[in-house]
Amino acid sequence: MHRPERVVARLPGALLSPDEADRDGYVPNVVYSCGGLVPAGGLWLPYGARDARVGFTTVAVAALTGAMVRSPERPAARAAE
Repeated sequence: MHRPERVVARLPGALLSPDEADRDGYVPNVVYSCGGLVPAGGLWLPYGARDARVGFTTVAVAALTGAMVRSPERPAARAAE
């Protein structure tokens, strides 16, 4: 983690996506998270959906990192000076 701005791997798809129940409603087709916890090798992820409900999901960090694919090497973006 010497260069946290550098992306070395990413998931091939979304970590969270709306299910059928989240496709309609006040804000349809939206799922979002505001952070997560990483106790004992798992990612605990609270999330909100369509501005009407909240949920909680978990995934093993090993499974998450195992599903990631390596990103091509690119120079880091620089902040405007």
